[in-house]
Amino acid sequence: MEAFAEANRERLGQMYGKYGPGGKSADESRCYLTHQPESVVVCERLDTVPLWLEGVWNDELDAELTLERFTGYWPFGLGPS
Repeated sequence: MEAFAEANRERLGQMYGKYGPGGKSADESRCYLTHQPESVVVCERLDTVPLWLEGVWNDELDAELTLERFTGYWPFGLGPS
């Protein structure tokens, strides 16, 4: 996880700067993941095994829209990792 965070430092910074606490598009009520440190793990899984994550998320959690919103934040509009 440390290697992923280091390799994606700029990308993570852009995402949290825009959607995280204090960000210009922050909205914890729409997507609480950007306000949680665990979101780094979600980003890593989105890059590595997105279909697995979606399957596990939908089977285990009752928050499908949260993952859909967060998935939109991570790969789109932030540039390559």
